This record gives sequence, C-alpha cells and structure tokens, in this order.
Amino acid sequence: MDETTTWKSTRALLLGEVLVEQGLLSEQDVYKILEHQKKSGRPFGELAEKLCNISTEAIEEAWAYQYAFNAPTIDPLSFIPRSDAKKLVSARQAWQFKCLPMNLEGDTLVLATTPRYLQKALKFATRVLDRPAYFMMTTEARLSAALSEHYPLGGMCASSASNDTMKRLMYKMRMERMREAG
Repeated sequence: MDETTTWKSTRALLLGEVLVEQGLLSEQDVYKILEHQKKSGRPFGELAEKLCNISTEAIEEAWAYQYAFNAPTIDPLSFIPRSDAKKLVSARQAWQFKCLPMNLEGDTLVLATTPRYLQKALKFATRVLDRPAYFMMTTEARLSAALSEHYPLGGMCASSASNDTMKRLMYKMRMERMREAG
C-alpha cells in the first residue's frame, strides 16, 4: 500500500457530501443536482450554484476541502524538487502563494501546498502558470521548512510562515549531522 495515502479513506469524498456536511445542501438537493448533471453533463458545482443558489465562493471553498481530502500527501523535505519545475515559479511567488514546485509530469506542474493555502495556490496556478497544475498536500511546518531550503528569500524563513522556529532549528541540526556523517 502507498505510504503517502494509507491514512486516508479509500473512498473519495464527493462535493455534494461536503456541501451537505456544511449545511448548504440537503440530500434531496444533491439528488436533484445529480439528475440534472446526468442530462446536461455540467459540473456539479455549477449546477449547485444555478439550481440551489449556492455562492461561487462557497462552491470554491467546498471544492478546496474536497480536493485536499482526496489529494495525495507529500513530505517536501524528503524529496528534492526538480530544477525544471523550480524554474517555473520564482521565490517570491512560492512564498506568496504558499506552493512549492516539486516535479514536472509531462506538461503538468506538481506542487506541494497545504489544505489551508490550496485556494490561494490554485488561483496562482490558474492565473499565472501557463500549464496544468496538480497539487499534493503537506503540513504547514514541512512546507515552510522546504520553502526556506529551496527558495531562500530575504526576511522569509520557516518561522515566518508557521512560527515553528524550534522545529526548523532541530531539522537544520539533523540535516547538518547527516551531511557530516556522509
């Protein structure tokens, strides 16, 4: 079994389930939307907006929650980002939008971010990048430490993003010991 997703449910979380859980839709609303979706082929969120007057912002927030729940996880400190992926995002962009480019899979840029910053990272990807993007989830502390390591930027460090100075220092000490040990 894949170590990065073993803690997750094997069944994907659906957008309708999130909206019901948030109290924005009833189960009857979901069935009505699904019937319209079968006929029209339109996205569930678009139909929820149109048929049930759910705001675009609420759909985006629910979608981000769904995506983060279903997305694979990554430890960005355990993987070295590929240089061709890093070239696509500047240090300022990586820190501002809280996303770390990890890999290029064909034309798709794979980025690490957190559930908290997924919407921000998604807006960056759709408005700035000239290619498809795929997001993997990590913790804020791990993302901050990886940004500090791979995208050093004056005035920014792991504690700037997560107030996790002690963990950052411990990580640096461990890394230095590992480098010295060979």
